[in-house]
Amino acid sequence: MTLWQRWVRAPQTLLPRRALFQLHLWSGLGFGLYVLVIGLSGSALLLKSPFYTWFEPKNVTPAPEAVALDGNALRERMQEVYAGFNVGFTFPATERTRATYVVIERGGEYYPHYFDQYNGVDLGPSNPPPIKAIEWLADLHDDLTLGRLGRQLNGWGALLFVLMSLSGLILWWQGRTRWYEGLMIRRQSAHSLWWQLHAFVGFWCLLLMLAWGVSGLQITYPRTLGPLLRWLEGGATGADQAPVLRLFRAIHFARLGEGSMARWGWIVLSFVPVVLLVSGTVVWWQRVVRRRLMLPRRATPPPLRPAPQTGPTAVPYRSVPTRARPGPGNHAGT
Repeated sequence: MTLWQRWVRAPQTLLPRRALFQLHLWSGLGFGLYVLVIGLSGSALLLKSPFYTWFEPKNVTPAPEAVALDGNALRERMQEVYAGFNVGFTFPATERTRATYVVIERGGEYYPHYFDQYNGVDLGPSNPPPIKAIEWLADLHDDLTLGRLGRQLNGWGALLFVLMSLSGLILWWQGRTRWYEGLMIRRQSAHSLWWQLHAFVGFWCLLLMLAWGVSGLQITYPRTLGPLLRWLEGGATGADQAPVLRLFRAIHFARLGEGSMARWGWIVLSFVPVVLLVSGTVVWWQRVVRRRLMLPRRATPPPLRPAPQTGPTAVPYRSVPTRARPGPGNHAGT
């Protein structure tokens, strides 16, 4: 049987495939924490726009007859409210339902706030804790909070993510008679539910993972990889002639579709790397770790009682005569 025939019928018997499986497995386990951080922070970033809508105190609800403070009256009221601070830059509201943006300063520190110009009260900082948290997650996702070094590390992570995705596609092939395994999740299957989930999500979400990885590489190294990727796409050198790259960037930044339904759909899809990490780890635990933990118990048989000896080597049974009790006719000399 040739190598091609073995690949078509029983790819598990090929040594290169077994080696690729080990690389895929241990790269995934070692890469797991990074995937978890990037996946969860990327999912949180899709909530960045709603977070500003929910938590930024920039809206006011004035009464119909309310008159807004402006000019010197507005600034004098701000000086009273922000006593102990220097009132700096002020951006007046452009709509009736929007608050006035003001930056106050003390000790060289600047604090942006929103001010209700109708009631003359402070509405709070423009970046409350929820918005600060989402901004920190954005920095974690883009640069790992390490600046330029983190951006470069993200580039290497994107490359490894692409290689893992491609290796997963190769490992997905189970042979000609089992080609459909991994395309669906079935109750009656020789594989566990976690294995089926890993193969199912990995196959149907391959385009997403390639888009995230390739666009991440392009974002990190635009001058180096941008022209190369466009050339691979068809020899084009202009950005407008690279539709695949534009599609990948649109997928990376969840720009396909509009409305809340599209946003929540992208949020669900952003958990794909986390699902693959968890399912792959569970499969490895069930197939490798748990079996090794249970092996010593199975290898030690329970103690058995010795079987009675039979055959020519058996020890012969000797009967021990009993002493006769004294009685009539048993006395000596009678």
